[in-house]
Amino acid sequence: MNNKNNFVLYIMKILIRSFIFHILCILIFATLYFSLDEGFHIKEKPEKRGVIDYLLLSTTIQAGVGISDLYPLSYYSKIAVIIQQMLMLFTHIITLYIFTL
Repeated sequence: MNNKNNFVLYIMKILIRSFIFHILCILIFATLYFSLDEGFHIKEKPEKRGVIDYLLLSTTIQAGVGISDLYPLSYYSKIAVIIQQMLMLFTHIITLYIFTL
């Protein structure tokens, strides 16, 4: 019974760490995108972009969906999006590897 409890605690630690990591990535990249404001364009909306727009973009990229009204135009904004996508991809690969050990 003790081994089962240790395994459950181990899995819970991995899940909590993964959750915190993804939330931090969303917040960090949303802040980065907000600082690169001029590098993004909103489809069919000429008004100013807000923090919520960048949180939406960062969340959809981190979730692997990638659906948003914003899309990158400048070199640096494209690089930032690519880095977040690669980070998300590698994180999922590593997580799958850990769970299949």
